Amino acid sequence: MMRYLFLFIATLTFCFPQDVKHIIVNLDGSSVVGLVDSMNTDSVFITTEEDSARSTIALNNVYYIYNSFGKLYYISPSYEDRINLIEERSGYLITTIGDTLYYAYIEIDRRMDQPYIYLSSAEEELGQKVSLFDIHLIRSDASYMEHSVRRGFITGTCLVLTGLALQTLSNYGDRRDKLPDDASLFQKSKTMGSALGTSVKNFIPGLSSAGNQFQTLTIIFPVSSIGWMVYDYIFDKRTHYFRSMVREEKFPHSMYWFNPKRIIKNKVKSIKERIMEKLPF
Repeated sequence: MMRYLFLFIATLTFCFPQDVKHIIVNLDGSSVVGLVDSMNTDSVFITTEEDSARSTIALNNVYYIYNSFGKLYYISPSYEDRINLIEERSGYLITTIGDTLYYAYIEIDRRMDQPYIYLSSAEEELGQKVSLFDIHLIRSDASYMEHSVRRGFITGTCLVLTGLALQTLSNYGDRRDKLPDDASLFQKSKTMGSALGTSVKNFIPGLSSAGNQFQTLTIIFPVSSIGWMVYDYIFDKRTHYFRSMVREEKFPHSMYWFNPKRIIKNKVKSIKERIMEKLPF
C-alpha cells in the first residue's frame, strides 16, 4: 500500500517541470543523476545528466531516489527493513565528511520531505539532528548478534518442521499400504494423525522407544544460530550504507535485505490480484 502511495506521489511530482536533479541510488551504491520523468511499479525512467539519454532502471535494483532539494521520492523495501533494524540497537554513524557520531538511541524520520535522523546518548537528553543525505553509514553495536540468534531460531524451527513433515509422510506411506482400497476419508485422516503422533513422539525425550531424535533439536538450533552469527559477521550485516564518500564508489556490499516474510506476502498478494482480475465480477 505504502509503496504504491510513494509511486503515485513521485509520478505526480515528475509531471511538473522543475529545475531539479534526481539521484537514483542503487543497492550496490552506484548512482545515476538526471531527470526522472516517470515511473511505474516495476521501473523508473530517467534522462541521464551525462549523455541526455533516456534510461530504464528496474526498481528491484534501486535503494532509494531523492532530488537535489533533499526530498525522497522512492524508498525500497530493503531501505525500510534496514531502518527498522537500525532503530533496535545503539551504535554509531559516519557522515559523508568523515565525522563519527555515537548514539544510544536513534530515530529515523519516515517523512519523504527532508528526512532527518535523531540521535541521543541518553533517553533524557535532547536528540542531535542529522540529515539522512549527510550519512555515509550507520553501524549497530555488537548487540546486533541478538538478531542473528533470532534468525537462527527461526531457521532451526523451519528445519525441524520440515523434517517432521517429511517423517510424517514417510510414516503415513508405510501405514497406507495396510488400508483397504476403498478406505474412507476418515480412515485416511486417522492414519495420518497416527503417523503425525509417532513423528512428534520421536522428538520427545523420556518415552520408551521414542525420543530418539531429540538430540537433533539440541544440534540444529545452536548450529543454525552460530551459522547466522558467522555469516552476519563475515558479510558485515550490521553496517548499513546510505551514501558513498565519493559518488563513483560503490558500497562494500549490496544493501539488498532478504526478508522471506515480505517476499511471501508480496507473492500471495500478486497471486490474489491475478485471481481477482480473472473473476467475472
